[in-house]
Amino acid sequence: MDSIRKVPTTILTGFFGVGKTTAIKSMLTRKPRHEIWAVLINEFGEVSVDQAAIGKESNSDNVIIQEIPGGCMCCMMNVPMQVGILEILRRIKPDRLLIEPTGIGHPAGILDELRGPKLSTSINVKAVICLVDPRHALDSRIQSVNVFNDQIHLADVLVASKADIADADELNFFYEWAEQLFPPKLRIIEARNGDLDLLLLDLDIENTKAPLFPHAHAHVHTELAAKQEMIVVEYGSPHRALNQGLGYQGCGWIFSAKEVFDPDMVVDLLGPPGLWGLPKGAIIERLKGVFRVEKGWILVNRVNGEFTLSEIAYRNDSRLEVVVSEHLKPDWDELERRLMQCLIG
Repeated sequence: MDSIRKVPTTILTGFFGVGKTTAIKSMLTRKPRHEIWAVLINEFGEVSVDQAAIGKESNSDNVIIQEIPGGCMCCMMNVPMQVGILEILRRIKPDRLLIEPTGIGHPAGILDELRGPKLSTSINVKAVICLVDPRHALDSRIQSVNVFNDQIHLADVLVASKADIADADELNFFYEWAEQLFPPKLRIIEARNGDLDLLLLDLDIENTKAPLFPHAHAHVHTELAAKQEMIVVEYGSPHRALNQGLGYQGCGWIFSAKEVFDPDMVVDLLGPPGLWGLPKGAIIERLKGVFRVEKGWILVNRVNGEFTLSEIAYRNDSRLEVVVSEHLKPDWDELERRLMQCLIG
């Protein structure tokens, strides 16, 4: 480890759908061309989608993206996270490391790992940045989640994301709420279209804070995270993986790279208001997927009743992740059957 210099490292936290991946994509397009940046992404579900969502958004080839699916990055004493970071540091020798935990990931466990004996000699932890959608910041359903409250509490910089689609009243409420927080934040700012000032990545932490809810990140996950690269999916037989914890459950699918989807049918199936296999009126906490279509690849995103579709340059397999409350009893078989009906040919 003596040959590894300390790498400036920033954690970007935030609840489901606040725009963390969008912010990272924006930063990668504006990073210095000569610098090598590494991005470590953690998703709640066992099927990773965010790496595909980021795609080749950098302005150079000097970007390495690595994922730890299954919500496991937020666990204390986490071996996959240690191994992932140490591998990046040894193999890539990045100039900067960005870490994006899952939307319900507890930042305390990650901070403890980064400051622990195995990583502290190689990592320079910078200010923690937390993104908040100002349109939903005071939503009682979100405010009641202990992990969300600790994401806010442990943040050094608080960002009103999606300020371009929030109205003036929502932004004013956000600032009034954020300015009353204690201890006060280093910065309280807003971001439009995911654009964050790169100078935020060099802010130092003035003091460390203890979590308000240190046990809020306990959860269960499977061993799929370490084995995804070994999965071989046959045509017509998608791989399905389940995950549960922190009051939520997720179901993910990986489809054969040979399968081509009808984009209109995908939108009809996955867009609001409901979703096959779920009770009427059920809230979709998070839905994100990449699908191969006849003219390329599309990314679908659904959160808080909003649905977006965009073209991406992803070139691998199609995959989908759905996250809902653990209290629901989804019929994942029915949703899978409907997904297979969206195939062309």
